[in-house]
Amino acid sequence: MDHSNALATQAPERYLLGELTAGEAEQFELHYFECPQCALALESGDQFISAVREGFPAAVPQRAPASPPKPSFAESLAAFFRQPALGFALAALIAVVALYQGLVVIPGFTQPRAVVAVQLIGASRAEGQQVSAPAGTKFIDLSADIPPEFHFSSYLCRVFRDGKEAFSVPVAPPKEGTPVTLSVSVDKLKPGKYELKIYGDRGDGNPISTYPFDFQTK
Repeated sequence: MDHSNALATQAPERYLLGELTAGEAEQFELHYFECPQCALALESGDQFISAVREGFPAAVPQRAPASPPKPSFAESLAAFFRQPALGFALAALIAVVALYQGLVVIPGFTQPRAVVAVQLIGASRAEGQQVSAPAGTKFIDLSADIPPEFHFSSYLCRVFRDGKEAFSVPVAPPKEGTPVTLSVSVDKLKPGKYELKIYGDRGDGNPISTYPFDFQTK
């Protein structure tokens, strides 16, 4: 899921309402960890919920007696947002967030910024490629080539650290001759040995290419 798709499907609002399927929620969670705009929308929504709970105590669902089964978090959240008093307030929040993104957040992202970009080398040619990021770096772009003999409708990039999966990112097929590029928050990369493995489609079977690297901060 990319940012444009998240906005088109109203993923942040539906995530807060518990209306996403398990698969959609997982894809959105992978996206908003890498998307400051969606992360801001979720943070604003969470703050709004806390504020509304204080301002509309009658709209907050009452605690159920101990004997009946406790409703799930998604059920409680959905019941909370179904209260009539919250309809206008939620619409106002969405409008404010959209206005803030349009006037402040998005223009800020259009400004030039320096990033660390690294072209990874396949395991057959370089074992343990050194990758480093200067102190204060927020993001690092990791690029890797798709072997020309493979043509899948989508790809799954999985990053492993010391043999354990750190995170995964689904990507659309790039243009022929163009590598896939992951813009990764440096906060998600601790110093150590990593492997970027690229799989076809949903990640079934063996990886089509592997890119080992040793990440360090300066």
